[in-house]
Amino acid sequence: MKNKIIITAGGTSERIDNVRKITNSSTGKLGVVIANKLTHMESEKIDKIYYIASKTALKPSHEKIEVIEIVDTNDLKMTVERLLTTEKIDYFIHSMAVSDYTVDFVTTAKRIVETIENNKELSLYDNIIDNSNAIIANKISSYEDDLMIKLKRTPKIISLIKDLSPETFLVGFKLLDGVTKDELIDVATKLKDKNKCNLVVANDLSNIRNGNHLAYIIGDDKNYIEASGKEDIAFKLVSEMMEND
Repeated sequence: MKNKIIITAGGTSERIDNVRKITNSSTGKLGVVIANKLTHMESEKIDKIYYIASKTALKPSHEKIEVIEIVDTNDLKMTVERLLTTEKIDYFIHSMAVSDYTVDFVTTAKRIVETIENNKELSLYDNIIDNSNAIIANKISSYEDDLMIKLKRTPKIISLIKDLSPETFLVGFKLLDGVTKDELIDVATKLKDKNKCNLVVANDLSNIRNGNHLAYIIGDDKNYIEASGKEDIAFKLVSEMMEND
């Protein structure tokens, strides 16, 4: 039986207003390389690849790949839930850089001060997080002074995957910056265990710059394979995924 695969890539963008967003610099290039490697190495075993990516991310092109564009974390969540509950997904490669936070509301220092002065029965904390401070506008004026954005956590998409589809082979990704190899592997292993991943690709941002990309593909009991360069990462990841298929 042929496999259905989900790959997420690129990054999410969280809306501030209708013209401004909080986003990240993820290009989705590694996701493209992985998708291409799958279609090149394992084409006869693949029914379809659902490639979920931001609108600005790089995207692969192949007859077996269906590209699904999303904008923010909520879009991603709804897409993942729909696919995992309506399709039998055999592999899920979650390489997307998902925003940890989204915008709760936008306000100004002046509005917060006014709220505190008018609601002295509330604690300082409750006044600051009170969304009655919010600026309601499709486009926030560029003349506002002391603009402040209150953020709230986004749902952890990786934690939903095995709950919705326990038999799906899950590949997670962990990115840190400026840590030791042991710390990177330790943190990635905790991510793996917490979210029931089968593999985790661990990266350090300091090892990705200047055209280089060193990564560790972590399996059971902290065993790992070192890979250097996106092509090598994709080749070794696909090989590890499919070895028991």
